[in-house]
Amino acid sequence: MSRRKALLLGPLSALFLLLTVAVPQSAQAYTRQTHVTVEQGATFCVKADAGIDHRVPGQLSGNIASATAYALAADCVTGRVMQARVRLEVQKWNESRSVWEVCATADWVYGTTGVNEFGLTGPSVYKEYTPCGPGWHQTKAQAQTYRYVDAAGRYLWFGGTLYSGYEWVE
Repeated sequence: MSRRKALLLGPLSALFLLLTVAVPQSAQAYTRQTHVTVEQGATFCVKADAGIDHRVPGQLSGNIASATAYALAADCVTGRVMQARVRLEVQKWNESRSVWEVCATADWVYGTTGVNEFGLTGPSVYKEYTPCGPGWHQTKAQAQTYRYVDAAGRYLWFGGTLYSGYEWVE
C-alpha cells in the first residue's frame, strides 16, 4: 500500500469509527406483522395486521398499537367485500411469572372489507397506550369476518389472532 493511500485511509477509518460508535443508532420504534393469514377455510380467508410503536425521543414515533382485519377468497389473494371486526390488546411480558399481561385494550371496531387502488382494506383500530413500565411490549390483534354458515342456518364470526412481535419499552 502506498504512503498516500495509508494517509488517506487513516482519517477515513477514524471518521467511520466515530460515526458508528459516537452517533446513536436509530432505535427500532415500530414492529409490525402485515397481511398474515389467521384463518383459512374452504371458501374464505381472514388476514390481519398487528403493530406496536413506542416513543423514541427525536424520532417520529409514539406509544401506539394498531390492528386491521381483511377478508379474502379461499385463495388468500383475492379481496372480498364482507363485514369484519378487529380489536387489540397491548401486552407486557412479566418475567417473574413468564406470561404476557394485558396493559391496555381497544374494543371491537366493525367495518366492511374490500379492495381499493392501494390494495386490501378493512376495519382498523388504533390505541394510544401508556407503557406498563420498562419491558417487552407487543400487540395482540383479533381479526374476524362475518359469514353465513348453511349448516348452522345463521351468520357466525370466523378469524384468529396475530401478534405484532415485541419491542423493549423504557
